[in-house]
Amino acid sequence: MDFTSVEFYTIAFFVAMALVGFFVKQKATTPAASVLSSLNLVAAPQHDGASRLRLLAHDDGSVTIEREGLILSEGETVNLITTIIDDKITIQEKKGKISVFGGKEGVYNGHVDVTFFLENNKNYLRYESSVAGQWCKLAFNNYPGNMVEKDLSY
Repeated sequence: MDFTSVEFYTIAFFVAMALVGFFVKQKATTPAASVLSSLNLVAAPQHDGASRLRLLAHDDGSVTIEREGLILSEGETVNLITTIIDDKITIQEKKGKISVFGGKEGVYNGHVDVTFFLENNKNYLRYESSVAGQWCKLAFNNYPGNMVEKDLSY
């Protein structure tokens, strides 16, 4: 075989790519899981105008998600639709029960305890609020006592 021929270099290229593919391993991902949660809402005693997300890690591995600054009509509810792929978590905040009579509008805070965060590990979270049209991204270490707070932005 001639070392200056196109065929030689074509075969050499494909052999090299096969060797690279053999030695490079892709990270195995788990199938996506979905979780539906409902925020426990309480009227905010005072409000500074900010929309905030707070995560609090507990000793048992659970995490409390606290949401401040939701502007809702009386009787409305808010659900969290969560998609989990390994350490990447996407939470979409959506209105559940919508008040058909309008009702008095007010500012509410909500919280829910969840268990889907990886324990003693770093989790990457994207939080999207269709209720307020805001979002945020953050990394959260789920170690007992850890707390992260982030303002949502437009």
